[in-house]
Amino acid sequence: MSKELVIYQRIKDFEYEKNKVFDGMTSLIIYENYGSCDTFELDLPELENSVDLFAQNNGFKFDGVYYYVDDYDGTEGKIKVCGKSLGGKYDSRTVDRIYTASKSPALIVWDHFNQEMINPPDYQDALGTYSGKNRKLDYLSLAPADDLGLAKIDYQDSYDYVSTQVESLCQTYDFGFREVGDKHTFSNQIQIYRGNDVSSWVKFSDDVDGYENLTSTEFEHTTFDEKTSAHVFGEGDGANRVKVIVNPNLAGLERKELAVDARDLQSTDTNGATIPATTYRNMLIERGKQKLADQQEVLTLNGEFILTSKLVKFGRDFFVGDRVKLESKRYGVSKVATITQAKHTYDATGEHIELNYDHDTPTVFEFLGRK
Repeated sequence: MSKELVIYQRIKDFEYEKNKVFDGMTSLIIYENYGSCDTFELDLPELENSVDLFAQNNGFKFDGVYYYVDDYDGTEGKIKVCGKSLGGKYDSRTVDRIYTASKSPALIVWDHFNQEMINPPDYQDALGTYSGKNRKLDYLSLAPADDLGLAKIDYQDSYDYVSTQVESLCQTYDFGFREVGDKHTFSNQIQIYRGNDVSSWVKFSDDVDGYENLTSTEFEHTTFDEKTSAHVFGEGDGANRVKVIVNPNLAGLERKELAVDARDLQSTDTNGATIPATTYRNMLIERGKQKLADQQEVLTLNGEFILTSKLVKFGRDFFVGDRVKLESKRYGVSKVATITQAKHTYDATGEHIELNYDHDTPTVFEFLGRK
């Protein structure tokens, strides 16, 4: 393992101190994600000071990004440490307002980061008003806003987790965010971006007669969780409840209906002004699109990318978020797909990269977490 892992200890609040360069790991896995924060798994032998080094909210810098520890598990002389990039704290902040907007989904995500984590305003409850500094995450900053060329949508959300809304919007509209660490302080900048379409010249195949730059391939094609038409129910009761249907003209076996309870979407904004009926219906349609994006047909070819391939190189010719071509004569599949994750493994045998594309079959925990 040639790349350094630099340990930082938390002194207080958002004050961190560089501790040491750590080289005692057994393996390190970094999951570089497109529409969610990055995560890591660190395996190491049990050391005398490992509990102190990897205490909760301590962190490290690796390959230009800072991470924090949120899980430490020891058993039979082996230690596993897990955590996230600093932006992973978005699962500890809520959208603490009725947020209504007609703008690019990329700008909506920017607002959620900015208003709930980076520059939160003062907030209140039934008992009083409190300083927005209480909600501010000082070790995060935000790159300038960019609409990424995405069309405006009519959108509303209130009191959901920032992570839930950010990930849903990124998945629905095919964009993501990355984090870049500061050179001197324990802090990351969040950058919202959209990948490039490089499918005309970046191709992956397990075919010995073709590119042969994938090994240990896994093919999956399933429609068991797929939904194609959403019946979205908004305000009102009984026959007076507002309803819209996303993809109303689908018929027969192609029609797979999903019921979406969107009663939380309100026809008034934060100032109490009435939202036009057309705008409110568009908000319901957008909610339906987000829910359908979570239940798609799965058609994917995953595998370990051969780093020694001379044709294309990860980090030079293509990146997480880019659209590439997947081909397999063995499974008879050819498709253009978005790289949604790069799994970087560093161990005694060297560095390995496993790429994942589009969206995998949901786990039982994702099923249970759906609303």
